[in-house]
Amino acid sequence: MIRLFGKSKFRLVSLFIVVALIITGCGSDFASPYSASVLASEMAGRGFTADLKADSFASDLCIVTENVPVEGIELSTSVESYLLVDINNQSVLASYDANRQIHPASTTKLMTALVALENCSMDEKLVLGDEVTGFAYDETVLPGKVGDTMTMDQALHFMLMYSANDIANAIAVHVGGNISNFCEMMNEKAREIGATNTHFSNPHGLDADDHLTTAYDLYLILSECIKYEKFVEIVSSSEYSTVYYNAQGKNVDKTVRSTDLFIRTDKDVNAPAGITVIGGKTGTTGKAGHCLIVLCKDSAGNPYISCVMGTTDTDTLYAHQKALMSLILNS
Repeated sequence: MIRLFGKSKFRLVSLFIVVALIITGCGSDFASPYSASVLASEMAGRGFTADLKADSFASDLCIVTENVPVEGIELSTSVESYLLVDINNQSVLASYDANRQIHPASTTKLMTALVALENCSMDEKLVLGDEVTGFAYDETVLPGKVGDTMTMDQALHFMLMYSANDIANAIAVHVGGNISNFCEMMNEKAREIGATNTHFSNPHGLDADDHLTTAYDLYLILSECIKYEKFVEIVSSSEYSTVYYNAQGKNVDKTVRSTDLFIRTDKDVNAPAGITVIGGKTGTTGKAGHCLIVLCKDSAGNPYISCVMGTTDTDTLYAHQKALMSLILNS
């Protein structure tokens, strides 16, 4: 295992982190078994508030600066970047170009969810407006209609599980007043948690030249998301059925399934024996390729974050994830 070190562009902060590592280590104390309720209890025990909101825990995180290649993953031609982090020991088991700026696709929605979770209650009502219109035929939408009403809880399920771009826009407008303001909130949060190679220009992740992140920054973002029991509950769900209301007040019945094939009960895509995928976020666009970042655990309940970005196809994406997860068994 390779211990993580600081970024050169933030030398003073990095020096502090390295000294802290030397003196105190960078460990954690997640319990087993790993579940949303256990996660909430453990985070509360580490100083987080009852509603699972917390200050940035950058002091508990470390930074990767070097590649740690994985046998079986063909570099450059089949993947943009990857990163596997042992959360308890704060060490890197594998990495490749983890600090390289790349298009995030719908992994963007992790930050959209994080900002919403920090600023909203789950029973708040969203009334969908014009922001849910104008998407192309091949861009994933619920589809939501102008005047539809749903709770934030429902909206987060639709966005995180089904990756609905229109609902990401609806959340942004509800929280930020408009999409531009919400993107400022996203970028402010990114800076706060140390995701300094990230810039968001939309809440859904469709390709834009100035919409970029890194595998390492996504690790930081997911690390913040899993402080919320609601987030863990949503991303660990295979299927979700609910009823919301259209502009005429009539019921709209909707069932969505997770886009993460590790989570889907109707798909034969399994993590290596001894590894359980808790959940995370997929993403696919023309510029980003196929992407997936997940929280997973070993048989003892120890947590890891595994991120694979920019593969050429879905089969390669899951093959690369399995290759990374297999390293956990030998760590």
